[in-house]
Amino acid sequence: MILDLTNQAAIASQIQTRLAVLQDRIAERLPIWRKLSLKQKRAWVKSGKDPIMSLAWVTFKYLRDNVFQTEDMDNG
Repeated sequence: MILDLTNQAAIASQIQTRLAVLQDRIAERLPIWRKLSLKQKRAWVKSGKDPIMSLAWVTFKYLRDNVFQTEDMDNG
């Protein structure tokens, strides 16, 4: 298998712009998020009422489970 990385910098730049928007929207929620218990955080994400947090959770789980397994990565 050969992985073609042509034009990946341009695609990464487009994703970076959208990711910055997601990060800004999450940052707006952090003051409340940090005050919640784990049970309340789970309820928030599972409720489906906040599409931003639902998207963040789905993305986190995908990356955690498929790309960046902790036993394969260091803190760097």
